[in-house]
Amino acid sequence: MYKNYKNWFSLLWGLCLSITLFGQGNSPYYLSLKREILYVGGGISSTLLGRYLKGKTPELMFSDLREMDINSFDRIAIDFSSEEADKWSNNTLFVSAGLPLLFLGGKKTRRDFGKIALLFGETMLINQGLSDIIKSTSLRPRPYVFDENLDPATILRSNDRASFLSGHTSTSAAATFFFARVFSDYYPDSKLKPYVWGLAATLPAVTGYLRVRGGKHYPTDVIAGYILGGGIGYLVPLLHKKPLKKKGLTVAPAGSGIYLGYKF
Repeated sequence: MYKNYKNWFSLLWGLCLSITLFGQGNSPYYLSLKREILYVGGGISSTLLGRYLKGKTPELMFSDLREMDINSFDRIAIDFSSEEADKWSNNTLFVSAGLPLLFLGGKKTRRDFGKIALLFGETMLINQGLSDIIKSTSLRPRPYVFDENLDPATILRSNDRASFLSGHTSTSAAATFFFARVFSDYYPDSKLKPYVWGLAATLPAVTGYLRVRGGKHYPTDVIAGYILGGGIGYLVPLLHKKPLKKKGLTVAPAGSGIYLGYKF
């Protein structure tokens, strides 16, 4: 597992270094080694922490769940267990995650695809890390464990206690909102923007609905996942729209004189 994340880090670091060395061009986004190290390192660290916490999840007997109370809003999920819906939620997730590949078809975005790929990698890492940490600390049992036909001697593993929040929904929202945000930044005058944002809002909502119908999550799980993923997918590109201010002395012309400034 560690090797896989190490490979991710090496790939993203290489992209960051090469793009920074070859300049920013006319891209709407700015990169800096300091900022990318922070985002990539934070994403990998949070993901590893989430995986570690998941491995420490204590076992729980089905019989221990009898005293648990589920609020009326979420109780509807207990009545669902559609395998077909579960499978379709995987399909909508894959479609969401594949949307950024469409940027290879645009002249502006194809030229900057390495930079876009780096930002997308940061988005996915941060979202995965935060989702795993929340799952591993909330330890909320999934709806299907309350099935009356489930053997009382069943031992719940870590994935059976990872209901809050929905990782499928957060990942789908992170990918689609990232796609819409980047599209808007590269093509601000495009007539397709309303449709792109409509797709961005719809895909994770459908994914969340299917997760509830599949008996994997409660409504509050998918709402939380939607908010988390959508926020990360929107903010990561937005935070790269301005270059980091350099420390030190700044000298610039100002009217009939010059401007002197120093940033600590």
